[in-house]
Amino acid sequence: MMAFTMCVSAWAASVRVTGTHVRLRLNPSLNAAIYTDSYGTPIYPSKGQVLSWTGYNSNGFYEVSFHGRTLWIHSSYARPVNQATASIPENVLITGNKVLLRVGPGQNYAPLSYYGERVHLNKGDILKCVGVSGDWWRVAYGNGYYYVSRKYARRY
Repeated sequence: MMAFTMCVSAWAASVRVTGTHVRLRLNPSLNAAIYTDSYGTPIYPSKGQVLSWTGYNSNGFYEVSFHGRTLWIHSSYARPVNQATASIPENVLITGNKVLLRVGPGQNYAPLSYYGERVHLNKGDILKCVGVSGDWWRVAYGNGYYYVSRKYARRY
């Protein structure tokens, strides 16, 4: 079974900041630099502020847009607010064999290939997921984001 580390939603959802003086990071790590002004003073979002959410990683960080920048906020201090996220599973289980990942949500999109060989998923593989586009789950594989048909994967 393969392990996957990142997920990105298929659309821009939103997260609400739940704490005060929450530090936004330049990278998804508690050791990453904090977002500051030109004088080095941290710039904090307000408690309750809604930020556009474009990604999530296994370290528990949401990728968000703040002041026109892409930054990271830890999930301990933010919660999804987009109603559509309630129907998206954290994981999906592959139910077929030789299931293709695609670069977009549909069979008209190219399958993922490495060095000319198509990447296949097998029954029992588990992928992290927070996005859906029609009949396709948006999942993470390696350092990229791809789609798998809901015909061959189910909530897990």
